[in-house]
Amino acid sequence: MKKIIYTTLGVASVANEKFKELLEDLIQNNQFTEDEGKRIVDGFLFDLRQQLDLVQGNVQSKLDDIMKKFGISDYYSLKQEFENYVQDVKSNPTLLLKLPSKK
Repeated sequence: MKKIIYTTLGVASVANEKFKELLEDLIQNNQFTEDEGKRIVDGFLFDLRQQLDLVQGNVQSKLDDIMKKFGISDYYSLKQEFENYVQDVKSNPTLLLKLPSKK
């Protein structure tokens, strides 16, 4: 999941750079004014941000559904439980002996 998000962001970043280069070429050739170029780039970035927010919302929703299937209320409570467990193990390493085994 993490790789997909990073790949999407990387592609968006490269596309943004290429888009800016194209607009700069058009502006230099007097096919667009600088203000029109800025407006187009700003519109593109706004649309890109909306799409990224939508993807992030969908990913978060799917993760929440998966965690609920495993009885986990949310990410932050899982993180807090894990941190508490790590602290407990640090203070009492024998807790590791009480873990269930694969038999």
